[in-house]
Amino acid sequence: MNFSFDRKALIIVLFSLVIILLVLNIVLSKIYKHSGIQSKKIELYSGEIKDRFISGIHNFGIKDEWIDENKYDVKKGDSLRFSFRVRVPKDLPVAVLLNEISNSFLTGEIICTSREIKVNGTTNMFISSGGFDKLKAEFVYNPDIRRTSCSFGFLVYGLNRLDLVTQDQLIKVPEIFTAVLLPSKESLDISKRLKMNNKNYAIILDNDISDLDYKLSSGYSTERLKLSVRSILGDFSNAVAYLYNGNSGYTTESNYAFINHEFEKRNVRFIDINKFNLIDERKTPLDVSLELIVKQANENKTFLIYISADNYIKIKPLISKYRDIGYKFLNPSVVLAEYLK
Repeated sequence: MNFSFDRKALIIVLFSLVIILLVLNIVLSKIYKHSGIQSKKIELYSGEIKDRFISGIHNFGIKDEWIDENKYDVKKGDSLRFSFRVRVPKDLPVAVLLNEISNSFLTGEIICTSREIKVNGTTNMFISSGGFDKLKAEFVYNPDIRRTSCSFGFLVYGLNRLDLVTQDQLIKVPEIFTAVLLPSKESLDISKRLKMNNKNYAIILDNDISDLDYKLSSGYSTERLKLSVRSILGDFSNAVAYLYNGNSGYTTESNYAFINHEFEKRNVRFIDINKFNLIDERKTPLDVSLELIVKQANENKTFLIYISADNYIKIKPLISKYRDIGYKFLNPSVVLAEYLK
């Protein structure tokens, strides 16, 4: 009886196992089929690949006249639709261009391969999509061409309006700029932190100075004004320039001539901030303002841009973009003397 019971139980177990395996097989078949659909190769149109390719190299200042299309490389009926020869200036590594081109596509959209034919000379690149060749390009260094290389510098005011954390981040950021400070005890502290982080600063004089040690009130006697001038020059001795706003009415004050004379006696001259390019988002969007300044620039001059600290933070991504194209961003202190003329 025990043998009969065990045999019957075994049959039931085996039958149940067969049912489970059948169900499992059906489930796995559906999952496999679904997975196969999902892993189907993505194929982009050749025209879209071409547009993204051109956009990618434009991002680094490659001009249209440096791009030649070789239609003789394209054969009728072939999947390869575009062939380009791109001349590259010596200051731009081809590897940077290849990386930008690859980043113009999503994962799985293309396969991009490259081969350096000649060191610091020629590099061939191939783009395929959906298993088909779509575009090829030859990058050749050319010492006779160069990207636009206008120079810009930023004079950043209003650091004291930032919270301490943001202020500290800006002071420690590796970007080059010259801070503009209004004389005060707070500005004195900021100037010391700027110096510790190898940043320059300029001092701006106007009617808004409220700190008694530095105040230049029209009601002060000449002796009192001398004390304020000495305090400003003594406490902010590392200033790279002294500025004023010619449109603020400051120069019309009765004591301006005396103050100016006191500074000039010490070989210090003022620069009107209206000589700089002023960016104010209340008038024009930041990106548009910067773009207008860049377009008007020429290669024979460094343009200085006067901008608030919070707006400077907002346009930092744009600075990176223009730097990629080939524009240079310099320390304003190296060219401020030109604005004294």
